Amino acid sequence: MLAGILLALIGLGDVVRARTGADAHRQRTLTTIAVVVLWAGVSAVAWLGLGVPVWGVLVTVVLAAAWIATTAPVRAGTGTADDDDHDAPTTRGLLRRSGSWPAVLLALAVAVLLLWGPLPDGTGFVVDWHDGSGLAFVDAVPLAAVVGGVGSALFLVDSANVVVAQALPPGLQRGATTGAEADDLRRRFGRRRRADADAEQSGDSTVSLKGGRLIGPIERLLLAGFAMAGAFPVVAALIAAKGIVRFPEIRRETTGYQAEYFLIGSLVSWAMAFAAAGMCWLLAHS
Repeated sequence: MLAGILLALIGLGDVVRARTGADAHRQRTLTTIAVVVLWAGVSAVAWLGLGVPVWGVLVTVVLAAAWIATTAPVRAGTGTADDDDHDAPTTRGLLRRSGSWPAVLLALAVAVLLLWGPLPDGTGFVVDWHDGSGLAFVDAVPLAAVVGGVGSALFLVDSANVVVAQALPPGLQRGATTGAEADDLRRRFGRRRRADADAEQSGDSTVSLKGGRLIGPIERLLLAGFAMAGAFPVVAALIAAKGIVRFPEIRRETTGYQAEYFLIGSLVSWAMAFAAAGMCWLLAHS
């Protein structure tokens, strides 16, 4: 259950960070207040409603705070946010440009909490509601699986975008290149931009798809849901449909940039969706 609470804390934090504007200096105070209030509410529900020990709640809050401190949010159309993190090499900026290690450590923490975390004492208002709801579909799902499902869903909305951005090589991260990296990106992919301009001048009406920040969360939630329901043909159809839709855009491009971006992002995104489904299945059958 602690794994689900941890994912819920991180997911709520990233939902707030991704929607509080691009100016980090003016929005940081508001973001911090909103995250603290939401985390206090989740912690109270975990302690008083689910019977989680206080020290277990504190562990999840500390781990979630470490995630927030070492990652940058991903906002629609801007890539990784907090532009100040890409300027002077401050301690905060270096932490947030440190690659995929926060995601790796988070995966290890979730695995430890899932396999060896303490069990709640079985008392609290949420436990009482679950036990006495009288609803067949509620009684059929263990409370731990419900918490894991809610936490996974919150994580797959915006936090998973952070993981995908961390997994992409620096040259493929939108808004994350400066100086020498930007020069290298121009050399590598300059032909693509010239080809796009030539296509526009020749009347090519094909447009690049820009809805990845919205499509990604929807896709992950659908894949996780259908995987938990055992609808694997639907899962295969969704994956195939994404490849078909993206194929014209990838075929137009001649440098390999779009193909690499699509493959890395899609594989990481799918892996997180299936991992979330697997965690919920394990909680439901433990």
